[in-house]
Amino acid sequence: MRFLLVDRILRLVEGKEAVVRKNVTNSEDFFSDHFANRPIMPGCLVLETCDQAARLLLGKSTDFASLPTLESVVNGKLQHFVQPGDSLEVHVVVVRQTAEGAEVRASASVEGRAVARASLIYRLEAAAADPEAARACERMREFYRVLTTDLLQVAREHQTRGAGSGREVADA
Repeated sequence: MRFLLVDRILRLVEGKEAVVRKNVTNSEDFFSDHFANRPIMPGCLVLETCDQAARLLLGKSTDFASLPTLESVVNGKLQHFVQPGDSLEVHVVVVRQTAEGAEVRASASVEGRAVARASLIYRLEAAAADPEAARACERMREFYRVLTTDLLQVAREHQTRGAGSGREVADA
């Protein structure tokens, strides 16, 4: 993934489903050209957000041992516009999965209003068979770790460790 369109993984049940969030902001590069007087998130990027959610789900479901590669989008429908300030929520569900591939049903919504849906077909490549696939799986693992880290909990733990003697805070 050259750029990440998922801001947070809200829920992930390995092998079954995931829900992710993309907070759409006015500072997104694509809004400068799409469109000047009415900024709209390009539909292909809404589908890319669905794809990224599905790849994170499929990757985690194999403990990042397989690289999911999008082969086709079936029955993709764009139903509403996504604009700056929207919180895009994507729900992906595994319809079927084998060692070689998977089909995932994706839907995207803003405040409960459907904005897109599609079936996504993936080829799964064993990371052990290809060093490039292994690197891509490791990057996906790191994205997953970042997207599921509770930063408030990390800060509380850091504060608790620092409050123990007071010295850790002074040394930091």
